[in-house]
Amino acid sequence: MSKVVAIDFGYREIKGVNSEGLEIKFPTAMAPYVKHPTAEGLEEVVTVTKPGYEPEMYFYGQKALDETGVGFTNDRDKHLHSGHDILMLAAARKLGYENGDTLVVGVPISYADQREALKTQLERLHGDVSVDGGKPKRISFNDVLVLRQGIVVFGLIPDLPNGTLISFDIGEHTTDVSTVKFKNGVIEPNPSKCFSLEYGYSKVVEAIQKEFQSKAGSPVSGEQARAIAEEGYVIYKLKKLDMTLEVLRAKEEIAKNIVKDAKKRLGEIADFAAGFYLCGGGADVLPLKELLPGAVIVDNPQTANARAYLQLAMSE
Repeated sequence: MSKVVAIDFGYREIKGVNSEGLEIKFPTAMAPYVKHPTAEGLEEVVTVTKPGYEPEMYFYGQKALDETGVGFTNDRDKHLHSGHDILMLAAARKLGYENGDTLVVGVPISYADQREALKTQLERLHGDVSVDGGKPKRISFNDVLVLRQGIVVFGLIPDLPNGTLISFDIGEHTTDVSTVKFKNGVIEPNPSKCFSLEYGYSKVVEAIQKEFQSKAGSPVSGEQARAIAEEGYVIYKLKKLDMTLEVLRAKEEIAKNIVKDAKKRLGEIADFAAGFYLCGGGADVLPLKELLPGAVIVDNPQTANARAYLQLAMSE
C-alpha cells in the first residue's frame, strides 16, 4: 500500500515524516565523502547512482557539518543548489520512500513562484539511493505535491477560536507570516496578509559573529557563532568567554524586528486578532511569545510544517 512522505527542506535542517509514523531530522549539509583512518561504518553517508553514471558518495547532515564547518546555501532559490537533490534523495530514502508513494514538500509563502519549477525538478529526479550503509533502492518521484509552508500549520492546532488568526513560522533565513479567518471549522486565508520576511534565526548568528569580533578581536565562523548562541559562552584560547548578555540582546533584537515589521505589514488587523501561533525552528528560541501576548507555540514547532504537509495530503 502506498504511503505519504512529507519533507520540510529547511535552510538549516531537513525535517520529514511519513504516514507510517516515522520521523527524521538532520542538518541541511553535504560534503564529499572521504575515508578517514579512524572512521567506522557508513553512518551519515549517502550513495547515489544515476543511470549511466558511477556511484557518488557524500557525507550528509551533522557529519558533513563536521567535515566542512559550512551549512547550506543562503540563496533564495535553494532548490537550484547542487546539493539539494542529493539531500532530498537521502531524506526520502531514510523515510522509506518507495515508487508509488506521494511526496509532499513546501516553499516559503513569498516564494510561491517556485512551486511549479520545484515540482518539475523533483519529478525528473531519480537514482539508486543508499543511506547509512544500507541497501540501494531506486527512487523516482512520480506524485509530487508542493504546498506553501506556514499557513498549513493551522490544521494541526486543536480548538482554534473563531476570528482572525495569525501564525509566525520562524525559520533560518525567512519568517512566514500567515493570516486566516477561522469560523465554524473553516479556515479561509487572507492572501494580502500572508507574506515572508527575509530574515530569521540566521540574523542572531550574524549578530554573535560581530559581537565576538568586537569582544575577542578575532573573526568566528557561523557554526561556532551558532554554538555560542546556544550555550551563551565559549572556551577561547583556554579561557571561558561569557557572551550570555550578547546572546540575549541579539535574540531580543531580532524578535523585536520580526514583530515590528510584521505588524507594520499587517496593519490594524494584528490588533483585532483572536490568536497568534508560533512554529518553526525559531519559535522556542526567540522571545516572540513575550512580544505577542497570548501567543501559543505549536507542539513540536520544528517539525510542524512537515506534519502539516502530511496531514493535508492524507486528507485529500
